[in-house]
Amino acid sequence: MTRRRKLKGILLPLLLGILTVSFLYPLYYMLINSLKTRTDFFTNQFNLPHAPLQFVNYTTMISQFKILNLFKNSFIISACTVVGLLIIGTFASYVFAKYRFKGRSVIYVAVLATMFIPSQVTIIPLYVLFSKIGLVSTYWSVVFAYLALFLPECILLMTANFRSIIDELLEAAEIDGCSYLQKVGNVVIPMGRAAIFLSIIFYFIMSWNDLFTPMIFLQSMEKRTVMVALAALMGRYTGAPTLQFAGLLLSAVPALIVYIVFQKNIIKGLSLGAIK
Repeated sequence: MTRRRKLKGILLPLLLGILTVSFLYPLYYMLINSLKTRTDFFTNQFNLPHAPLQFVNYTTMISQFKILNLFKNSFIISACTVVGLLIIGTFASYVFAKYRFKGRSVIYVAVLATMFIPSQVTIIPLYVLFSKIGLVSTYWSVVFAYLALFLPECILLMTANFRSIIDELLEAAEIDGCSYLQKVGNVVIPMGRAAIFLSIIFYFIMSWNDLFTPMIFLQSMEKRTVMVALAALMGRYTGAPTLQFAGLLLSAVPALIVYIVFQKNIIKGLSLGAIK
C-alpha cells in the first residue's frame, strides 16, 4: 500500500506536469514567434527571438486591422450569449430538477435530444428564418443561434447540479415566505454556483472561438468577430506568419482572462455548497 501511494504521488504530478506543458506550449510558441521578424521566423521557429523584439506586429494588428473593434464585436456576442444561457438555463434547470409535473421526463428528454442535431443541419433553416425577420448581419442572429445550440447542454449541466440541492432548504425558504424568484436567488443560485461559473467559462470560450456561425450570419465587415477576421487574415497574408501569431495570441487573451477569473469561483461555489 505504501509503494502504491508513493507511485501515485510520483505519477500524478508527472501527468499533470505533462498536461500543463502541452496546454501552455502553443501559447509560448505563438509568443516567441510573434516577436520575431519574418526572416528570423523562417530561419529558426523554435529559438527565442533576437533583439530588438518586434512589437510592431502587435501595433499593426491594433492600428491597421482594428483588432480592438473586433474584440468589441466578439465580446458583445459572447456576453449576450452567456447572459441568455444563464437566465433561461437557471430557471429551466431548476424546474426540471425540483418540480414534479406531468410530462416532465418527456420534455426533458426532448430538450436533450436536440444536442444530437448537428449545427450544420440547422444553419440553412435559421438563415432563412433570420433573413425573413431582418436579423441577418446583426449580433442577435448569432446570439439566437448560439442559444439554440448551447441551451440543451447548459440545461443538462445545471439540472444535474441543482438536483443535489437539499429539498429541506427549499422547503425552509418557502416556509419563510420566499417566492419562486426569491428561492432561485437566495438558495438555487448560491448552491449552484459551481455549475453557473462553469457555464460562464465554457460557453464564453465556445462562442468567442467559434468561426462557423458568425461567418454565415455576419455579412457586414464592421460586425465581424475576431475569429472571422483572423481567418481572412490567414488566407490573405500567408507570407506574414509573425503577424498572424500576434493576432492569434491577442485573440486568446480575453478567453484566458475569463477562465482565470471564474475558475476560482468554481472552487468557491463547491465550498459554499458544502457549507450550506
